[in-house]
Amino acid sequence: MSSFSVKFNPNRPCRYVFDANLWDSHANKFSKPIDVLFDTGAFNTTIHKMLVAKYGIMTNQTMKVTLGSYSGDANICILHKLRIGGHVLEKVVALAIPFDGELKDHILLGTNVMKNWKFAISSAENQLDVTEQFSDTARLREYPYRYCFDNKGQVMALQEIM
Repeated sequence: MSSFSVKFNPNRPCRYVFDANLWDSHANKFSKPIDVLFDTGAFNTTIHKMLVAKYGIMTNQTMKVTLGSYSGDANICILHKLRIGGHVLEKVVALAIPFDGELKDHILLGTNVMKNWKFAISSAENQLDVTEQFSDTARLREYPYRYCFDNKGQVMALQEIM
């Protein structure tokens, strides 16, 4: 069990946004900081489709999604590594979609990741405090962040893909 904290971006007071880094497999190092939107109302972690080639692996699996103004197919991808507050999550499943607007270079962190966490948001400290708490089934997986939710909220394990 690991614990970590991350400060929210004070320039984005209306949203829970913090900096994180993605593993760039081409450069063999972590990326410059990117914005992560902590969204407890989202089933799945989401990333712009154009970023996957640099930071992850696209699978052949798709699912129908509606996110903001986008409605259509999303490719399921696996991000190599996501570093949050010095803590590294490996093989994180995300949905890759082509979307426009202000958030196209952000990651939306969904409950497929947060489901493994006990977390507290501190407004006074402007930070997120996390302790990983894996379920018995997640603990058995080599990479516990390798699952997403279908449109009915049922877990879709992707352990067999990679």
